[in-house]
Amino acid sequence: MGRSFKEWIPMVSYPESSTVSAISSLNKNDSQPLSDFIDFVSETPIADLQEKFTQTFDMSPNTCLDLGWHLYGEAYERGAFMLKIRELLREQGIAESSELPDHLSHILAALDGLIEDDQQAFVHQYIQPALTKILDGFKDSNNPYQNVIQFMDEQFQHQFGKEGGDA
Repeated sequence: MGRSFKEWIPMVSYPESSTVSAISSLNKNDSQPLSDFIDFVSETPIADLQEKFTQTFDMSPNTCLDLGWHLYGEAYERGAFMLKIRELLREQGIAESSELPDHLSHILAALDGLIEDDQQAFVHQYIQPALTKILDGFKDSNNPYQNVIQFMDEQFQHQFGKEGGDA
C-alpha cells in the first residue's frame, strides 16, 4: 500500500500550528478538493480555521466526525462499534485523544495497521457509509471542510472501490 492514512489526520483535527503545517505539506496534486482545502488553510488565519472547524464538526451532528453517530445514531450498536475501535487502537498501541473512539482521526490511525483485505472490508462497511452521510450533511454549504471529506471519499473509492464491492 502506497499511502498512510495517518497523513490525513491533521485535516480532521482541531487546527493548531502543527496541523496547519502538516496540511500545507500534503501533495496538492492528489485531487482538486484537497488542493482547494490546502489553499483555504494557507490563506486563513488560525483563529478563523478553529472557529470554522468547531462550527462544522463540533456544533453540527450532521457533519460531526464521529462515524458511529452517522452509522448507528444513539442505538446500542454505536457503543459496540466504539468498543471495537477502542480494542483496535489498543492492539496497535495507538493512544486515544480527547475525541471519542469512533472519531475519524482514530479510525484513520487504526486503518494503517490492518491488512489490505481487512482495510477494504472496514472501509466498505463503516467509513464509506459514514462519509456519505457527512457529505449529505454539508448539503450545498460551500464549507471548505467539505473538500476534506470529498477528498477522503474519492481516495477510498479509488483504492478500495465503492462500498458493496463494485470496484
